[in-house]
Amino acid sequence: MVFENWIIVGILSIAGTMLTILGAGIPLAKGIQAAAAAVAEKQRLNIFILIYLALAEALAIYGLLIAFVMFTKIDVNNPSSFSQTDAFIFLAAMFIMIVSNLGAAITLAKGEPAAIGSITANSEVFTNNLIYLGLGEALAIYGLLIAFILLNLVT
Repeated sequence: MVFENWIIVGILSIAGTMLTILGAGIPLAKGIQAAAAAVAEKQRLNIFILIYLALAEALAIYGLLIAFVMFTKIDVNNPSSFSQTDAFIFLAAMFIMIVSNLGAAITLAKGEPAAIGSITANSEVFTNNLIYLGLGEALAIYGLLIAFILLNLVT
């Protein structure tokens, strides 16, 4: 491949990283369904439920953050500075973000509706549920950290 094509691979990696937004939509869709039912029953729980839903929203933010970091690493005025190695690092960072995000999304999609249902029955379990959901969120954070480490290799 000519060096300009490696920039295309890099840009495709940036775009691919945005699949994390789709991953965030999975738990949000399930959580919002449960939230609508819970808030109709007990409106005072709204702020607690929003905190649960914010965990899912963070998944999209992580992917967006990595996409921005990738974007700052490409110098379109000097395409020869972006190498084949850089392109493969971008692909690896993209793959790690998507996989870790998907793992967190699946975990949150299962856990959020259950957590929302349980605080509707007993609001005292909010903190315990938040810890459990935080464990699922941690999967995406691990991917975020690894992606940062990889992208630090790109000059």
